[in-house]
Amino acid sequence: MKIDFLIVGQGIAGTVLSYTLRRAGCTVKVVDNGGTQSASKVAAGIFNPITGRKLVKTWYGDPLFKYLHEFYPELEQFLNTRFFHQRDVYVPFDSQEKQNTWTVQASEPEYEPYIKGFYHNLYTNTVNAPFGGMCITKAGYADIPTMLDAYRLNLKENDLLIEKELHHEEIRHLAKGIAWQEIEADQLIFCDGTQSAFANPYFKWLEFRPVKGEVLTVKFPDISFEHIVNRGCWILPQKDGTYRVGATYDNHDMSLETTEAAKKKLQEKLEALTSAKYEILEQKTGIRPATYDRRPFLGIHPVYKQIGIFNGLGAKGISLAPYFAQHFCEVLLKDKNLMGLVDIERVIRRYQIKNEVLAKL
Repeated sequence: MKIDFLIVGQGIAGTVLSYTLRRAGCTVKVVDNGGTQSASKVAAGIFNPITGRKLVKTWYGDPLFKYLHEFYPELEQFLNTRFFHQRDVYVPFDSQEKQNTWTVQASEPEYEPYIKGFYHNLYTNTVNAPFGGMCITKAGYADIPTMLDAYRLNLKENDLLIEKELHHEEIRHLAKGIAWQEIEADQLIFCDGTQSAFANPYFKWLEFRPVKGEVLTVKFPDISFEHIVNRGCWILPQKDGTYRVGATYDNHDMSLETTEAAKKKLQEKLEALTSAKYEILEQKTGIRPATYDRRPFLGIHPVYKQIGIFNGLGAKGISLAPYFAQHFCEVLLKDKNLMGLVDIERVIRRYQIKNEVLAKL
């Protein structure tokens, strides 16, 4: 069977890129063994234009957020399902200084489109907000398991999914393209998250810095939150009336076991944010495919031109994936230049790696 692209992995990256290529008229097959420990299946799926401890606008935020608000509703319509939920983020201030700073910054052109307003009595006696807080708009979350399951079903219905594990030694290099089992493809693109970070011989020279994250699912018996509440940790309302609370960041422990230390840390942050009583229902963990500079890894292998990568989306994968999948699609199909900040060539330049070395890896 001859196709244009063989995509390895059906997490956020593989789902969004394969759909983007299909939409452009390409023939695609997706290889994914259905592993339950994918970081995408654990991720909360929050998209928020203003993030971090210092509350700054997400890198490349304007084009990212403009595009994702177009892309996900289109994908919902294609899959005939609902997973994209727009919801404001409430950020309670922890100091007078922060309140003053944002009162000024909210009127600046860079931030004005994303600040809905300031509130002094939102969630009174529930959220610890002695200095009030602000609401960030154009935010929300994607129900990632619903999205991935619906897309997987679509792949199966169209005979586009291969539910196997791809072993790198089975890849055969052709004069033009690659072959794997009965498939011949012009190009193979790895979208397999931390598998590329830990075990991919073609890209083991890339400087991934995987990060383990843990989240809780909790129930508040006496209150409800309409917003995503975010300070120190986030509280994310779910459609079943529960809430997800997260997330931890650990770049040392790469096991897929939940830990009491992470649970305790999340509880401490949650209790600093709200005085509401809660019950812990579940704890989950996943490993994010983050990179050394917190920018995605996109590009074609410098030696094996038939092999590429779309990976390293990290904790903001749901925000980054649509725009950069479209960008990569234009690079692959229209010979456009790849943005330098996401191009894997930056790693080659950083370490002055030569092609003859890469050919041996």
